[in-house]
Amino acid sequence: MTKSAFPYKREISKEEIFNLNQYSYRNKTRLIDNPSKLDKLKVNLNKGEIIGFDTETRPAFKKGVFYDCSLVQLALPGEVILFRLNKIGFPPILKDILSNKSLYKIGIALHDDILQLKKLEQFEPKSFVDLNVICPKMGFESIGAKKLSALVLGINISKRQQVSNWEANKLSDAQIRYAATDAWICREIFLDFRKQNLISQDLI
Repeated sequence: MTKSAFPYKREISKEEIFNLNQYSYRNKTRLIDNPSKLDKLKVNLNKGEIIGFDTETRPAFKKGVFYDCSLVQLALPGEVILFRLNKIGFPPILKDILSNKSLYKIGIALHDDILQLKKLEQFEPKSFVDLNVICPKMGFESIGAKKLSALVLGINISKRQQVSNWEANKLSDAQIRYAATDAWICREIFLDFRKQNLISQDLI
């Protein structure tokens, strides 16, 4: 693809992002924070489904202090599901999705996320696509959730809740919106790439 044919800007400044409209996901979100909700959870996914993926972990502000992954977010067509692992453990339905080769899990900077999850439950990660890996191959010079959201979707997402307490007894509305947004943008960015015919098999 020639440089002139590329449908997006390749890089963006902090000032340009600041001037974009702020966005946070406010559509259907299911918070799975106790076993009773998990028992009722039904997820119907078709082969080849695109799923936005992210995780959150309580930040540690002292040297030598670490916390396990607290939350896994999956963005599906029309909704985002939030699994509070510190409340429900690592459910089989989540393990099945993460190990399913026919379901594409789209995320950003996935290496550490997957390592943290494998400390909680052994599984074979299948069909994960890291936007931070494929985007430079496509010609992007700016990567990461905030910059790619701006370049591809034309929105400014807040990262304010990133260092909040993800093991709090109850997540705030702001935390829920933030977590859902981070998974949602991964799915939307990938779908936009596919619409522009930029996704080839060698990239995924």
